[in-house]
Amino acid sequence: MATLVNLTSSTPKAVQIWGFYDPCTVRDVAAATNTIAAGMSGAGHEIHIMSGTHGYCSGKVGAVATREEKFANEDRALASPKTKDGQSVTLVVHDFNTGGLGPDPVTQAMAKLNGDMRNIVGNHDASLVTFLLAYCCSAGTP
Repeated sequence: MATLVNLTSSTPKAVQIWGFYDPCTVRDVAAATNTIAAGMSGAGHEIHIMSGTHGYCSGKVGAVATREEKFANEDRALASPKTKDGQSVTLVVHDFNTGGLGPDPVTQAMAKLNGDMRNIVGNHDASLVTFLLAYCCSAGTP
């Protein structure tokens, strides 16, 4: 069973990044978006679901990848994230690891993920952006 972890809990004023211990499913991701949103307040929040693979788990794709497994409309219905004051939270899914990444896929996948996250934050109010890393062991191991 996947365990949701706030990877940035020690920096509450920074962009928040969440991940999972152990493999996660679409249902885990949907539940996580609801849990994360419940800790927010105000309007305009977005949870960016980064679905892909970090390079360690061979043959795995993200829990909500746009390839083999989709975070389709019926899956989105599992999640209706609202802030603690009842505001809707927008979900945006990103498939950040879509092809062969060369001889060092772990380093390249992390570099791509970090670059993609910086680009997303660069176009938004950072206080309204949260990331959910929706792939196997995205928070490492407990």
